[in-house]
Amino acid sequence: MKNETNNFWETKQLNELSHDEWEALCDGCGLCCLHRLQDEEDENAPILTTRVVCHCYDLEAGQCSDYANRAKKVEGCTKLTVERAAEFDWLPESCAYRLRHHNLPLPAWHPLISGSKESAKHYGVFAVNPVLETEEIDLEDYIL
Repeated sequence: MKNETNNFWETKQLNELSHDEWEALCDGCGLCCLHRLQDEEDENAPILTTRVVCHCYDLEAGQCSDYANRAKKVEGCTKLTVERAAEFDWLPESCAYRLRHHNLPLPAWHPLISGSKESAKHYGVFAVNPVLETEEIDLEDYIL
């Protein structure tokens, strides 16, 4: 029998999560660190994802190099909050924040279920061959 107290993601709404529970929802895929483009003149234009990651992204570790200070260091850094959860349908369909906002279950590979922080990568859910942002990069050349 499952211990429901340990499965907070199944029993609580996003707005009921503690800070640590909120952070634990992240599967570490790094896909939200990829730059996106959208036609500024057409709010209905699709959001295009690139292979370019923020300059704070650690390519070797596959995660932000300064997560705690990312919003201060990077203008426009995506900071997921419960208040903004409805805005993030551009996140990958596998994103736990998006899934839980829509009251959908987490996938079996999610670290909260699998018990392994590496499980997202083992299932192919991560930023594949990301390119680190530099001043010389034209994001349009790296659209996925």
